[in-house]
Amino acid sequence: MQIVEEYDIKIVGLRLYAYHGVYPEENKLGQEFEIDLTLRVSGPSSIDDDDLNQVLSYWKAVATVKDIFTGKTFKLLETAAHKILESLSQYPQIKHARIFLKKLSPPIPVTVKHVGIVMEKTY
Repeated sequence: MQIVEEYDIKIVGLRLYAYHGVYPEENKLGQEFEIDLTLRVSGPSSIDDDDLNQVLSYWKAVATVKDIFTGKTFKLLETAAHKILESLSQYPQIKHARIFLKKLSPPIPVTVKHVGIVMEKTY
């Protein structure tokens, strides 16, 4: 029997269309955002069982993030990231989460690949 105490789930490049931003045009037209998540989770009692019910379903975590991020309009990336991290507390397997939230087309007068924030929470 193999016991794993903790491990990371990485969700990279989750693209979601939403209506976040300070400017009315952002709230009206919307834009694409990208989210990277690292979830430190407690391991199952036995990894050998190969049982989805023994681990955190990354699909459930992604669905939660999508619901929070697209369900309301946020002015600030910081608020959106905070709400996402708060929502992940419903999963007792998650011990720590890190989010990198990127605005891919910020309304600024220079060209950048993206702007974003990184936020972490320990549960």
